Order: sequence, then structure tokens, then C-alpha cells
Amino acid sequence: MTERWTLLQSAWVASLILAVVTFLPAMTGAFAASYGALTEAPQDLRDCELPADISGTTLLETGCRYTRSITISASDVVLDCQGATITGMHRRGIVIRPGLKSVTVRDCRLHDTGGILIEGQTPEDDPQSREAARVGSSQGVVLEHLTITNSFMTGIFVDHYVVGAVIRNSIVADGHHVGIYLEHGSQKNTVSGNLVRNNGLFTNFGIRRIGPTRREGLSVDGSAFNLIENNVFDGNAFGGIFHYKNCWEFHTTNSQSCPRLQGSDGNVIRGNVFRNMDIGIWVASRQSRDLVMWDCGDKSPYENPVSLELMMGEREWGQSDGFQGYHFNPEQIAGFVDKRALSPRWPFPTKLHLYEDFAKDNIYEDNCFEWLETGIRIEDDGNAVTGNRFIGDFEYLYLGSPFRARFLNRPIKNTVISGNHSFSPSGRSFLENSFLAEGEHIDTVIEQQGFGNFSMPKRTTCSAGPS
Repeated sequence: MTERWTLLQSAWVASLILAVVTFLPAMTGAFAASYGALTEAPQDLRDCELPADISGTTLLETGCRYTRSITISASDVVLDCQGATITGMHRRGIVIRPGLKSVTVRDCRLHDTGGILIEGQTPEDDPQSREAARVGSSQGVVLEHLTITNSFMTGIFVDHYVVGAVIRNSIVADGHHVGIYLEHGSQKNTVSGNLVRNNGLFTNFGIRRIGPTRREGLSVDGSAFNLIENNVFDGNAFGGIFHYKNCWEFHTTNSQSCPRLQGSDGNVIRGNVFRNMDIGIWVASRQSRDLVMWDCGDKSPYENPVSLELMMGEREWGQSDGFQGYHFNPEQIAGFVDKRALSPRWPFPTKLHLYEDFAKDNIYEDNCFEWLETGIRIEDDGNAVTGNRFIGDFEYLYLGSPFRARFLNRPIKNTVISGNHSFSPSGRSFLENSFLAEGEHIDTVIEQQGFGNFSMPKRTTCSAGPS
């Protein structure tokens, strides 16, 4: 294993402290734009009928409640809700058809709907068809200043092979599923300046999700080369951003299910805040999870099911090690820990059905993490963690993949860890509050302070977004 540990000289330390102090107001400035719908809605709404034709610039009425779904089927459309409310339907509130040019949806409230769908096209299973689907996807779709709450389905769903959609300055909160979803084959979308909060906690029937059934704020499911910046991820049930390549789930029961052929690769995640969740970012989030319930169509490199005995040894099932010095934490890896859940809790298995997951060459920079169990968990190759801030005492970084490393003899490789800042009440450094699993990563480049904590600034929160 090749690791480069660089101890910092005193002059460098002084310059870093100055940079960190000036970094706080800079982070706040990145969130200057307001979240959600711009126009205040009156307390009393009247029932209104939608315009017969959604084309050109279409204005809805501020004081109206609309209870029918809106479908946009024409190019060069601006749908400005002017703060109006779309509500009361268990289907998509707004659907944008594929193959359109220049569509903007702004200043809308969607409550108790199926959220918004940017529809994609399903190609044949060959490279030429997949690229043609991207070329033929809607271009120039912008969703901005929306307030989407209590969604029956995903709040905003960017469908397969959609390219270049922009989701900005919106609120996606209290949804029953994932807040924002970037579907397989999609590329080069932008998710910027949004508040994604309290999603994935309950099913559509009001039942509390437990264990691995909980969902995250943003799913990057086989979606590549996206920019995700200046968002706040707060209180989502399982975590903030999960990267994975779907294992061709439900391939025997869902006729629309198809193989995922692109990893969650080459994404840039910067300037975001993660707080009040188990995991901030999980890279290759299905690398070590039990997928027995997903009916996966992918061929597994493992001889499933895989016993946990090699990892657990003589230890009692379901018992985690202490924070420091543990070698394997199966509950957290597989998603069984859920401290907020009342009984019943998800049963802890003795064997897992494993499939390989793919999320390579992503960049995580200038983000801020606080009040989490784990900041960033990395289980695939070539990812970079640079210039982030971690506030508090928790597991800042987990690097490793126990099953891939030990059963497939393929540790995580070529991770870059550099220039991250930490503020630990107990005085621990970034590396002391991180877990780099022995034997589970190779060719890791570390340019990171390896001693003591820097002086705590007066403001010890991420200072962005609402409290």
C-alpha cells in the first residue's frame, strides 16, 4: 500500500487557519439565493381550472389550487405558477415530455402529489441507441424556485438518458421516497442551491421506514458527469447523497426494468452542507449491502449468500465495535442501524446477498459536514475528497469495502484525501476521526494534517441554510 503522509510546517498551519476563518463567510455567501417558491401564497385558496393549452409563457394564478396534473408537450415553454399550488393527486404533478427544447417551470408549489418527472426515452441495448437517446432527450429544462412537499413519489425525477437538466433554488421536503433522483444513463445535469430535507422517512401509508428501507435525499443511480453544488441536505432518513449503479432490480417482475450500463461516475459534489443524518455521502452505496429483496438481474461476482462469520468472528451478532479501532461495522455498512426508529427494528441477518457497485472518479470538495454518524463513505475507486470541513466528533471518512477487498481481492484504489479541515471538540485531527480500513484500500494519496486539532473558531456550525 502506497500512502504519502505530509506533515505540515508551522507557516503552513498559520495560513490554513486564516483560510478556514475566511472560508466561513464564503460558504454563507454561496447560499444567498432564497429557497422555494418566490410568491407568497394566501392562506385561503380557491379551486381553479388549468389553462387548456400549456404553451409559450403560461401563467397560473397565485391564489389558486389546481388538482389536475400538468403535462408539457411543447418546446419553448415557460410555466410560471406565480406561487400557485398543485395538490391532491397520487400521480405526477408535472410531467415534461421527452424531445423538447427550452422548458422552464418556476415559482410553483406542489403538495401531496407525485412530484415532477422529466421524462426520458428508453433506447435499445446498444451504444449507438443509448447515445441517440441522450441526443434526443429534452434540452434546456430548468426547474427553479419550486416548493415540493409530501410527495407520494420522488419529489423530482430526472428520467433515464436525460441530459443537461437544471434543478435550482428549490425546496424538496418531507417526501415519502427519495427527494431528487438522477436515473440511469442520464448525464451532465445540475442540482444547485436547493434545500433537500426530511425525505424517505415514511412510506405512502404513513408507516415509518426502518433499517435499509429508509431513503436518501439525492440518488445518483447510474448517472454521470453531474454537478451538485451549494445544496443543503438536512435530516433525510438514510443520508444525503448516495451514488450507486442499480443492480437491474426487479428484473423478473418489472417489464420496464433494464440493465444499468453506466456507473455513478465523474460527478462533482461541492459546496454542499450535510447535517442531521446517518451518512452524508455514500459512494457505491450498494457495494456492501444485502440486496436479497431487490431481485437483481446483474451477475454477482460473489457466491451468494455471503456469510458474515469472516467479519464478525466470535462477536455477538449485531454488536458494533467502539468508535475507535474497529475493523468491521456490519450494521452501519449494511444500513441496519437506525437509532431514531422505535421497535420493531430491522432484523440483523447472518448472510448477505452481494452485488458489485460502481461509482468512480467523483470529486467531493468544499463541502461541510456536521451532526452525522459518518461524513463520507467510499467503496469504489478513483474518488477525491479535498478541502471539505467536518465539525464535531464523528466518523469523518470511511474508506474501504470489506467484501470486495477480502472475497474478490480488489481493495479500493487511487483515493485522494487532501486539505480537509476539521473542528473536533475533543481535539482530534481529521485522520484520527476517520477510519481507513487496513487491507481494504491501496494506492491512497494522503496530503492531510496528521496531528492535533486546529483552534476552534467561535462559529462551529456549517453556517449555511436554515437551522
